[in-house]
Amino acid sequence: MKYRVESGKLTVQARSKLHDTTTVWTKVTGEVEADASAIEAARATFTVDMTSFDAGDWLKNRKLKKDFDMDAHPTATFELRAVKDVVRDGTKFTATAEGVLRWRGKQVVLTLAGRGTLDDVRVEASAAFEIDIKQLGLSAPRFLMIKMEDEVSVEVSVRGAVLA
Repeated sequence: MKYRVESGKLTVQARSKLHDTTTVWTKVTGEVEADASAIEAARATFTVDMTSFDAGDWLKNRKLKKDFDMDAHPTATFELRAVKDVVRDGTKFTATAEGVLRWRGKQVVLTLAGRGTLDDVRVEASAAFEIDIKQLGLSAPRFLMIKMEDEVSVEVSVRGAVLA
């Protein structure tokens, strides 16, 4: 079955020794092709509008937009390539997902720990992973005197409905 992602959320937590910063993107779209009886064969592509985010205040938003040149790199995509270690509980499941993140002209292979729900009407999934932003050609920003770490924690969730 094919599903269209109707909503989603990408949350990135950047850490520092003094203060963590959380940035949220809510414009996530995509398509999923999956069968509840064969989740391991699922394929998906997700797109995030990187220009639409909130880091908590206007100063952080302005700094991130400039430092990461969001206007020149407005779209990030994730292509799901493999689903492994699936454990089912009715329509719910946990699994390990592997795929490729593409942003800023870079490609990063990721492994995500996730869980979800899949049936004949909807798909819901969430996953988490760590990434070193240097792999994307970035270095952690400095907010005033606070230097963030290059490794960030990422959580993503998507919801979709079957295509009519």
